[in-house]
Amino acid sequence: MPEFDYIIVGGGAAGCVLANRLSENPATRVCLVEAGMDRNARKAIVRIPLAMVTFMAPALAFLGGPKFMSWFETEPEPGLQGRSIALPRGKGTGGSTNVNGQIFIRGQREDFDHWRDLGNPGWGYDDLLPYFRKLERFEILAEPGSAKHIHFGDTPLERQIDPAYHGTDGPLNIAPLRSVNPMAEVFLDAAQKAGHSLNADFNGVRQNGVGLYTFTQKNGERVTAEGAYLDPVRHRPNLTVMSETNVTRIVFDDRKATGIAFRRRGQSGALDAREVILSAGSFVSPHLLMLSGIGNAKDLARHGIAVVADLPGVGENLQDHLDVTIEYRAKSITPYGVSWRALPRNVGHVLNWLFNKRGLFSSTTGEGGGFISTDPASDRPDIQLFFCTGRANTQAASGFTGHGFLMHVCQLRPGSIGRVALKSTDPGEKPSIRYNFFRGDSTMDVLRKGIRMARAIAAQAPFAPHLEAEIDPGLEIESDGALNAFIRERVGTLFHPVGTCAMGCGERAVIDPATMRVHGVQGLRVVDASIMPSIVSANTVAATYCLAEKAADLIRIADVAGTAT
Repeated sequence: MPEFDYIIVGGGAAGCVLANRLSENPATRVCLVEAGMDRNARKAIVRIPLAMVTFMAPALAFLGGPKFMSWFETEPEPGLQGRSIALPRGKGTGGSTNVNGQIFIRGQREDFDHWRDLGNPGWGYDDLLPYFRKLERFEILAEPGSAKHIHFGDTPLERQIDPAYHGTDGPLNIAPLRSVNPMAEVFLDAAQKAGHSLNADFNGVRQNGVGLYTFTQKNGERVTAEGAYLDPVRHRPNLTVMSETNVTRIVFDDRKATGIAFRRRGQSGALDAREVILSAGSFVSPHLLMLSGIGNAKDLARHGIAVVADLPGVGENLQDHLDVTIEYRAKSITPYGVSWRALPRNVGHVLNWLFNKRGLFSSTTGEGGGFISTDPASDRPDIQLFFCTGRANTQAASGFTGHGFLMHVCQLRPGSIGRVALKSTDPGEKPSIRYNFFRGDSTMDVLRKGIRMARAIAAQAPFAPHLEAEIDPGLEIESDGALNAFIRERVGTLFHPVGTCAMGCGERAVIDPATMRVHGVQGLRVVDASIMPSIVSANTVAATYCLAEKAADLIRIADVAGTAT
């Protein structure tokens, strides 16, 4: 008999959901294997929402952020004049939920209906809404009055939320910010004057409009996948967590997965299981499949890897969101920042966090935003705006000193299709990654229009008392050619890679949407953002939690039916 019924590789959002749900049956033995550290949810750098800006700032490495990060990088991108892009991923139980911006947006109905129409029955929006509701504790509804400090239109915020779209007793707390910087209200006023309507709930009946984001937080602190799903069930005797363990390959007996090989603290080892589930993300899951003999047979042969299953879609279909940032210098000290004038206020922020879990440290600065369409003939948004109430930015802005604000312009469906490929057979060597930005169907038109629409918001009267100047790219960068040059030089991703083990039934599909099994083999499944056949029009973590909840049900149904292999 194998040591475990399920070995789950990867302790991020999907892995933590699966560890919780699959271990609910006390007769099912589950092992969660994670490359990074365990027990991260209560560490200060993880708990403090504002600390997210430190994870990718080299000058703040002394705070311990690098321990939670795994860094990838694209190959030189032809569409970016040979520039490479850094691609950070979270490491440790909790995964990228330890380090992300905590914004919780599901995506558009059309996104999930598109999944269904691509050959994935049961994965449309109406199929997934019960799982979105199941996973969340929507604090605005669960705790009436919790949003009374937020001024949003003429009606209390909680009365603008349709409960048909939300859950109130799930494991993941979704909350409004406990402290909102006045600049976020300036943004909302200006956006309305620019012609955009208010939207109290981006996860409700419609996504388009401007509003304040909701976050994976509780009592002013970050909520991670580990804190929400793993920590409450650690006591289960049938659940084992193996941290600081690097899986090197999946072990097969003919075409059946029987376990994993790993390296831990300098020693090699192996574990047996009835089934292996990869939940290691859109870079690592396809990498492990290829190292284990599942992928394009010609590419595997080139590396001398014996072919277990010829699946040319493994590593293909890589998608992500494109993002550029407009940076503004402020003449007021209303935006967050470090200056002598703001010193008394910033001291107050420290005390407010220590005693009340409110103020600057309970914010990510990315407080408001919106979803807008650059096509006048369509009300389906193709741009997401993030309004940041300070200048600190994980991508490229100038830093913490002085006062200013940012407007992120994110293209939701860029059209670029990339790939993840092997560099060598060494499991320790990261894979080759290429996004192919601005090639094929990917153009700069939507981003250019989005920049101009964001500038139109900043030009409205509510910003006048605060705005001194646009300092990047600068208003002189206005023509199509100049904006194209700016985009090529500065565009990055929002660190939302998906699609490299896409579910479906076509010749390029990797995962069976009914069982989550890898086509062509037994005993192996993939459950993480890599199975998304197309990217969702929003931050991807909400959809990842949701697909893992549904996958857990599909796996348990298969077991009950006696079809698990």
